[in-house]
Amino acid sequence: MRDWSGLGAPLKLISRLIILTSLLVLAGCATFYGDKQSDKSAKITTEDLLSGRELFGAEAVSLTLPEDGVLEMSPEMRAFLDQKVPLIQSDYVTIRSILTSVVGSGGLNMDYNKSVTYTAREAFRKAEGNCLGFSYLIALMARERGLRATFQEVEIPPDWTPVDDRLIYANRHVNVRITSNEMKTTVVDIDRVNVKPYYKTELIGDQEAEGHYYSNLGAEYLDQGDMKNAFRYFAKAIRLAPGNSQFWSNLGVFYRLNEKYNYAERAYFIALARKRDNYSALNNLHILYDLMGEPEKAAYFEKVARDYQMKNPYYRYYMAKEAYEEGNYDVALSHLREIINRKIQEPRFYTLMADTYAALGEEEKAAETLEKKQQIR
Repeated sequence: MRDWSGLGAPLKLISRLIILTSLLVLAGCATFYGDKQSDKSAKITTEDLLSGRELFGAEAVSLTLPEDGVLEMSPEMRAFLDQKVPLIQSDYVTIRSILTSVVGSGGLNMDYNKSVTYTAREAFRKAEGNCLGFSYLIALMARERGLRATFQEVEIPPDWTPVDDRLIYANRHVNVRITSNEMKTTVVDIDRVNVKPYYKTELIGDQEAEGHYYSNLGAEYLDQGDMKNAFRYFAKAIRLAPGNSQFWSNLGVFYRLNEKYNYAERAYFIALARKRDNYSALNNLHILYDLMGEPEKAAYFEKVARDYQMKNPYYRYYMAKEAYEEGNYDVALSHLREIINRKIQEPRFYTLMADTYAALGEEEKAAETLEKKQQIR
């Protein structure tokens, strides 16, 4: 859930917005960028990165990986479940009972707090949590009652702020998908306000779901300057889910902030090998090469960012919004038509297009656009 764009210092906590100087959509970059990696960096192995020896020396062997029991039930949780969710009832009623027991005033009355990352047991004991803590708790309780509960990531689209030409990129959100033999799939999400049904989702396994917890806490330790614990938690996340590109990118930030630039470079390229359009890793490489005094590579990644920025629909939307506010309605329509032609189901795109048509006196087209907006589900 946590990643950085490569700014001077990492931003705090799991669900806060991450500022990216650019958001890229790129095809084939794993091979396209392969020749940019330095020979020295390419020789660094994954075990080199995960051992910690480069930074901590002989002391690295004593840095054991944490075991926080992210997905463990406590006796108190089972007792609560037995009291609030009887075994003999339909699957539908069971799901409703679980939700009521967690968020209802007669149960835990759990608070949604985006700024804290807890295990299932901590979320239960403190009656608060972000999307991770809530999802861990719901999944465990559902499984205890014989339901099939899996985790899924929701890709929250970026937003744009004109200050310094920056995209604000929200972390992926995690919720729970519950299935049974009696009913259709049910998605349980603590944040129904900001998470829309048309956002892209991807199922993830338990280990990757746990990895987000460790990666988030690694980020918190890094913010606090606790490098040993930051490394332990980042390494744990990768050990759990080595295929997760985001975890490798975060490890790259760790090495960059500790001025181990070759190690940071290697981590970013591993991230790109795992996910070729990892925006954070791409942007971090631009920052890294600038720090390393390699202006050609830095300029190269800067150009890629600039070239691909116009392909991002959310950037185009805010360019359209800016043009609309300045009275440049034809320019606004040009941006909006490009977005709409890509069939991205985002209501605000249609709202701005309708407003733009209205400003041009084309009321019929404005009405047609609003009708199309109503068809979005």
